[in-house]
Amino acid sequence: MYIESLSIATLEQAIHLREEVFPGVSNSSEGQSLLASLYLDEYTQWFSNSGITQLNYWVAIDEESFQVIGLTGLYCKSEDEQEADWLGWFCVASRFRGKGIGKELLDFTIDLAQAKAKRYLRLYTWEHPSSYVARMLYLKRGFYQIGESLNSSGFKTIYLELQLDSILS
Repeated sequence: MYIESLSIATLEQAIHLREEVFPGVSNSSEGQSLLASLYLDEYTQWFSNSGITQLNYWVAIDEESFQVIGLTGLYCKSEDEQEADWLGWFCVASRFRGKGIGKELLDFTIDLAQAKAKRYLRLYTWEHPSSYVARMLYLKRGFYQIGESLNSSGFKTIYLELQLDSILS
């Protein structure tokens, strides 16, 4: 596996993977983020409406099939952009799970946030059985819960944070 920046060439596969892991998000405002990250000029209103000031994605590529098998991103919100990056669309294709790809992608993303001298890496996830393994990975890597809310599906949205200036690279 290798990791590269999301590109026009990998966009369709990345969208397909995101839809596999997070069904039904393509038509939402959040679902537009992969496109917005590549077409900045065409998504200026989207950035303004979302409060996102920076947005980048990376894909994990399988070295044998050259298929996108993982996705990760970093974005900044205007309200905390000086201190934090947020993890965006973090996922691994189901048939590639349990092979350390998620850990490698998460460590890659943490390193990127640290290199930007951010104090925190934040994310949100769900208290839903399908998110259990990812939550355990986040907790094992040192993230801790900073809040929660009830979402419209009846599940809790859980907010996690990793203090970047206290971990060793």
